[in-house]
Amino acid sequence: MKVNLIKKTVSVLAVASSLLFVSNALAAIKDLEQEIIIVAESQDADLKNKIISYLDNVIIRQGSISITADVVKVFSQVNKKNDEKNETYLAKGKPAIFEQQLEDGSLITLQADEITYSPNSNTIIISGNALVKQAGSEVSGNEITYNTVSEKLQARSANNQPVTTILQPTVLKKQKETYEKSKEEKPTDKVVEKEGDSSDN
Repeated sequence: MKVNLIKKTVSVLAVASSLLFVSNALAAIKDLEQEIIIVAESQDADLKNKIISYLDNVIIRQGSISITADVVKVFSQVNKKNDEKNETYLAKGKPAIFEQQLEDGSLITLQADEITYSPNSNTIIISGNALVKQAGSEVSGNEITYNTVSEKLQARSANNQPVTTILQPTVLKKQKETYEKSKEEKPTDKVVEKEGDSSDN
């Protein structure tokens, strides 16, 4: 039976999302080009249904992405139209944690009782004590959906509980300024005017 979790839906305001999440699109694409390394104490495979389960102290790494959980199930499907392989990772833990390094070098952390990660659609859904942290700021709720490329985030709560957003403007402003400065620091040709070249008539 599916529990109705959506008692209150809050789309994070543009000002909050612009402060909380810096550019991640390039980082997300680059990570998906890297190899996947999975470490666990045991592994079970259901070859017929294309489900692989990794059990106990599971750590998954791909580029700067890392997932740590008690249990991770990987569901594989093949798109019949283009023969592309689609995988979905279902991680459970107390909490399960997804981390990724953003383009500016900072770390975004998503943690919850359950994480559903779909690399092909660039979507992460975390539910049950869901919390997103980045540069000292936080968004918490019962369920949070985050797109690693578009950087859109939506938080939902249940049982009339509020979605909570905690921002640290000073930290984020400094981080943004540092990032913008690093992008602008490129060699440029400067024209230096010499003083005293002109004389009074």
